Amino acid sequence: MDQENGPSPLVSVHPITDRDLPEVALFLGEHFPPATPADQWADAWRTTVNLSGSTAPNHGFLLRAQGRVVGAYPAIYSTRVINGRLERFCNLAVWFTTPEYRSHSMRMVRAVLGQKDVTFTDLTPIDLVQKLNLRLGFTYLDTATAAVPNVPWFWLARARVSDDPVVIASTLTGHVRTYFADHAECRWARHLVLVRGDQSCYVVWRRRRIKGLPLLASIQYISNPALFRGSFGSLARHLLLHHGTFATLVEDRLAGGRIWPSVKMPRPDRRMFKSTTVGPEDIDYLYSEITSAP
Repeated sequence: MDQENGPSPLVSVHPITDRDLPEVALFLGEHFPPATPADQWADAWRTTVNLSGSTAPNHGFLLRAQGRVVGAYPAIYSTRVINGRLERFCNLAVWFTTPEYRSHSMRMVRAVLGQKDVTFTDLTPIDLVQKLNLRLGFTYLDTATAAVPNVPWFWLARARVSDDPVVIASTLTGHVRTYFADHAECRWARHLVLVRGDQSCYVVWRRRRIKGLPLLASIQYISNPALFRGSFGSLARHLLLHHGTFATLVEDRLAGGRIWPSVKMPRPDRRMFKSTTVGPEDIDYLYSEITSAP
């Protein structure tokens, strides 16, 4: 426990344990905008507690004052194989402290970033947090994004598309199959597999709304970018006819290049990372609040 020796001796920093998750969920559900029900926050972190291969030392850090939670900085950990070696990742999710305790917020930041031999990602930072992150050694990811219309491009190479969990699990192998198993119960993530010949591509996507309508598909992960680009017509047809999405948002970096025809999005999401061992090409959005949280 990190005890403050100033005017607020009862404010302390603690790792978030399994036992703390329901209380943290209630805190975020009450305070963090937009008003998301506590059970949704609880679901989001419950699915990350027992991930395959995860050696999470905590679920982030919290602030307590007089025994109650007054701040939380949840994190999602994962261990990934990058270039033949195991790499530990820590995704920094929402960061919120009640106004009267904002002066203590940086203590949670110091606690989480003080962990050694970890690659940190911050994938939804607001402007103020971006400025802080830059001072702390974070850099921006290239998030150039295209909106691709979901029209049935029959002249492109065809692939079989399935969002049946049984088909996906039986098709995928190795670490990609582990990724699917770890995220299959995520409440907001959607999964599908593209199959062409002896090749497959696992895709994770979420709905994105326009004026409250879930008209867009936003791609979060692509296991085989070359197959994804070459079979996008089949994917677009599936997303249009089976899910009613009229366009797909996909980052050039995730797809391994721009998909044409498409429209470049004018204000892509800002995402950041900090690492001494991996590069931006090794960063994706699995094991993060982008995939797991409301």
